[in-house]
Amino acid sequence: MVYKRKFVMKIIIVILLITSSWQTFAQKSEYPTPPRTNKLLFYIQRNHNANTIIYDANFDSNGNLLENEPIKVYWIRYEEHGQKMELRKIEKWYAYGVSCEKEKENTFSVKLAADKNKNFKLVQTEKFKAYISTKINGENSILKHMYIFAEETEFWPKVKYIEFFGKSIPDAKPNYQKIFIEQDGI
Repeated sequence: MVYKRKFVMKIIIVILLITSSWQTFAQKSEYPTPPRTNKLLFYIQRNHNANTIIYDANFDSNGNLLENEPIKVYWIRYEEHGQKMELRKIEKWYAYGVSCEKEKENTFSVKLAADKNKNFKLVQTEKFKAYISTKINGENSILKHMYIFAEETEFWPKVKYIEFFGKSIPDAKPNYQKIFIEQDGI
């Protein structure tokens, strides 16, 4: 009983920390753009504040994806001087964490914790170069970033819609899709 109470209190504290600095921005264009690096796969921004979740390829010293952790996920806390911060455990489990499974050489199946039904692929094209692909607007695309709009609720934010931004494969034309979240998910 004491363990359950402590666990519930920890969850409430994390939620309060997450929601305490929520702000709504008038336009997404006001958000800072994370620096482009050879590791950056994609990033997620939200309507709550400018803090951004980064998904980097995790390479070994020879430029190959690490099989046990091919993606490194962390925050850039733009609201707090732009420092990097690891995800909290609850954020990894329920929102922004990833699970990766090797399919074949240089290719991993990727699932986001928030939606295990959406398929993503991590593909390494050469040493120190990789990308994430998924279907955007029905086309195979390289994912560049996502934007999540959520409303504050009594306990947990309720996602209203997700926007996907990318480039279609193979012509590299900009690709976009806005998915409205129903009561029971996408």
